[in-house]
Amino acid sequence: MDELKFLYLTWDDVQAAAEKTADKIKQDGFIPDIMIAISRGGFDPARIISDQLGIRKLASLQVIYYSSVNEKMKEPQVLFPLNAQIKGLKVLVVDDVSDSGHSLMAVKKYTEDKGAAIVKVATLHHKPWSEFKPDYYADMVDKWILYPWEPNESIQDLVYMLSERGLSKEEIPNKLREIGYSEHEISRYLRI
Repeated sequence: MDELKFLYLTWDDVQAAAEKTADKIKQDGFIPDIMIAISRGGFDPARIISDQLGIRKLASLQVIYYSSVNEKMKEPQVLFPLNAQIKGLKVLVVDDVSDSGHSLMAVKKYTEDKGAAIVKVATLHHKPWSEFKPDYYADMVDKWILYPWEPNESIQDLVYMLSERGLSKEEIPNKLREIGYSEHEISRYLRI
């Protein structure tokens, strides 16, 4: 656990990061015809950014790459294809984080192959080791980010990791508190 650091975010933190990302898009002067949320992590950021930019056309596609905390599949896969026609359009793809960058590279190529005129990518966070740099992002982060829309999933993954590293049932709740989880989240989602 020592080598893996965490950034626990609240909904207010996410709102602020999405606003910061939207401000960068406005400053650049990019006005997309349509936005695409990458499911699942991009849904909430895309909705907030679409509101900030006044863009009402919001499509989605789902790419899977991570199977759990810090565990990746061999390569990203489109699980559910794009649900809109984008040929000739200016597209803004939105996700939560550019971690390895592989999913975003795959999605950018996918949308270009669908005929988009321009594809730009926005995320809330960008990791320094990512192989893909989004056009827009709020902050560079070198920690595993725990977003507020995934408390059950994250806590279950953390319990598994902490147990594997030898923490007892009694020590795990304390580690979750140290990371930032509230008593409510711990009592609701902690299952050992």
